[in-house]
Amino acid sequence: MSADASEFRRGWPTVLAAAAGVGLGIAGLLTYTAGIFAKDLGVAIGLSRTALGGAFFLSTVTLALALPLVGWAVDRFGPRWPAIFGSASLSVGFLLLGTAVASVPAYIAIMAGIGFFAACSAPVAHTRAVNAVFDRSRGLALGFTQLGIGIAAMVVPPVLAAIVATRGWQAGYLALSVVALLGIVPALTLPTGPPLARRNTEVAPPNEMRSPTFILLLLSFGMMALAFAGLLPHFVPMLRDGGMDPRSAGALAGVIGASVIVSRVVVGWLADRIDAPRIAATCCALCALGCLALAWQGAALAWVGAIALGTAMGSEADLIGFLTARYFGMANYGRLYAVQYASFMLMAGLSPLWVGALADYTGGYRAPLLVTAAGLVVAIVLFVCLPRTQPA
Repeated sequence: MSADASEFRRGWPTVLAAAAGVGLGIAGLLTYTAGIFAKDLGVAIGLSRTALGGAFFLSTVTLALALPLVGWAVDRFGPRWPAIFGSASLSVGFLLLGTAVASVPAYIAIMAGIGFFAACSAPVAHTRAVNAVFDRSRGLALGFTQLGIGIAAMVVPPVLAAIVATRGWQAGYLALSVVALLGIVPALTLPTGPPLARRNTEVAPPNEMRSPTFILLLLSFGMMALAFAGLLPHFVPMLRDGGMDPRSAGALAGVIGASVIVSRVVVGWLADRIDAPRIAATCCALCALGCLALAWQGAALAWVGAIALGTAMGSEADLIGFLTARYFGMANYGRLYAVQYASFMLMAGLSPLWVGALADYTGGYRAPLLVTAAGLVVAIVLFVCLPRTQPA
């Protein structure tokens, strides 16, 4: 039996639990469902689109602030207890949205609280558990782990939309609360306690966060997110502005989701065999070409842009955890990955703001698409400067 097959035979329960955990966590349940409640909350409490976007961005900021603490907790106590706390907090947060929201300030405050307290349900604990079990097939294992988010993004929104349409928005949030609580089940199977690499050493490790490699990695993924992530929520409005009907635009948005799912597995498999920073640079290049196609041909090549955006979004989820583990090991993985993931999320939260502002200023999306392509070129240069992960 090959070493790769042996790893999966031993570690598939961890991958399965981690995939379920990230899908039932804040990344799988909050990000893809917030917009479903917008219309009903607009009627019930006067929530505007601006307030909805502001609340979601604030939850991203509080998530980014909490993630370093999450990383410390994962390194100190192991993945299990932080993941359980995160699932319980997310469930309570959805419960409060369904029962205690009577005004726009209350909605914004609860969303901010969810970002902070449910941060433990983000992929930090789950990817650390997978990284600790896998080495030769680490990239593919992380790709399968991140599939949980894609599956949640496909399954939960349509079911939730049906609940909201038939029973109201409060019932929708209560259903989300129950779903989030189910995240405790896979969390119970995760290991507890710090990794052996940390237990067996009494010498304080060097401060990896000050190393040139860590900073360059931070800049690389941060630039990538700032450049392209803002196009995701603007994709359908962009196509509608180009004359595409709502149904066709929605179908192409689904192509993004499918591309995310496929790219996570493919990129993970490639990372075990090819130099990972070059894979990230290639994904950035493909995304830049897709943006140029959208800028010059519009709806005619919208499918190219959808695939390119999905590929970029899918690759980052795999490669942040993979490169953090490859460069710095597992002793302080939770803390280091949390900072990298927090930076990416913060830049991804800022990106829609500049895309929308530039689109309003120029009267269309061509300028944001060109700026995105230029930003991705900068990200490519940064990725190429990272140390190799595979022998030359």
